[in-house]
Parts: sequence; C-alpha cells; structure tokens
Amino acid sequence: MELVEREAPLAELTALFASAARGQGALVLVGAEAGLGKSSLLTEFCRGLGPRVPVIWGACDPLLTPRPLGPLRDMAAAGHLPTALVDGDTHRHDLFSAVLGLLVVPSVMVIEDLHWADDSTLDLVRFVGRRIRSTRSLVILTFRDEAPSGPLRSVLGDLGASGQSRRLHLQPLSVAGVARIVANLPLDPGRLHDLTAGNPFY
Repeated sequence: MELVEREAPLAELTALFASAARGQGALVLVGAEAGLGKSSLLTEFCRGLGPRVPVIWGACDPLLTPRPLGPLRDMAAAGHLPTALVDGDTHRHDLFSAVLGLLVVPSVMVIEDLHWADDSTLDLVRFVGRRIRSTRSLVILTFRDEAPSGPLRSVLGDLGASGQSRRLHLQPLSVAGVARIVANLPLDPGRLHDLTAGNPFY
C-alpha cells in the first residue's frame, strides 16, 4: 500500500542512515498517536535499504506483566543474538554490550512500542543511546507520544537532554492526503478527514 504524506520522514531516515553508515551512528525517536503509521513507515524505510543492510527488529507487547527484554527475545528468535545469551544468567552489561556489537556494521535496529517496555528494555535503550555515536548504525525507537509518563518519560528526557537522539513526529494526514487514499471510493475526503482527524488507521 502506498504511503501518503510520509515522503519527508522517509527522506530524513534515509539521510540519517547514510550518515550513520559513514561512522556517525544515530538514535531516532519516532513518536505518534496510535494509527498514524509508525510501523508502516519503518517497514517501507527498511524495504528501501535493500537486502545487504541487516535489519534487526524487536517489539514490546501490551502485557500486564511485560516480557523481560522482550525486544531482545525477538532478536534472538530471528537469529541476531544467541538465545542462550538472552535466556541465561548473562550479566546485563555483557548482554547490552552484545547488542551494541550488532551495530558495528551499518545496520538498522528497530524497537517498537517502547511505551510497553519493561524496565530492563528501558535500561538497554539508555545504554545504547549513550554509545550510539560510536557505531555505524541507526537505532529507531517507536512509541505513542500522547502522554509519555513514568520511566519512559524519564528515558526520553535523558536522551533528549544528552543530545544523543533525534526526534521524528508523525503528523496526521491533511485533507489532500485523505483524498489520495480514497480517490477511487465514493467518499467525501473533507467529511472523512473531519471524522478521523486525519488518522489513516480510522
């Protein structure tokens, strides 16, 4: 499906990855309300990188009791990290250092839905964020930014204050963007925009 009105964030991510691959690693915070297309944006961005660029993907889940280091378990299941390293009694510093080691070669690491992260995952983000400039990779974190609170708010504040991250905020679609999506449907774009506030999910 065509991404609508996402040309600017795609171009910015592409430029940041090019800079990272030259030796200036970066961490990007992608915030948006639910439904604005964070996952779709990153899927399209990673697809455009081609098969030679490793893409390391993990996610946090909306569980009452969050999986400890859930994104790393996803990465281990995909073969990027040894399962024994994540499931065993590995010291957290050694585990976090192993994650950092994945970023030595130009690659993209995505951790989705940081608003559902456990404390250990947030510690990982802090650890990687403080060292990201020494890598050749792009680390992208997504979260719902309606009202970050608690530990996540603290982590985002620390990353922003340290100058170790870039913020990318997705905007709702304009009326023209909605019109592009429903061009072949008998719908009034203006009315639809009013009903959905420009959220493509709705």
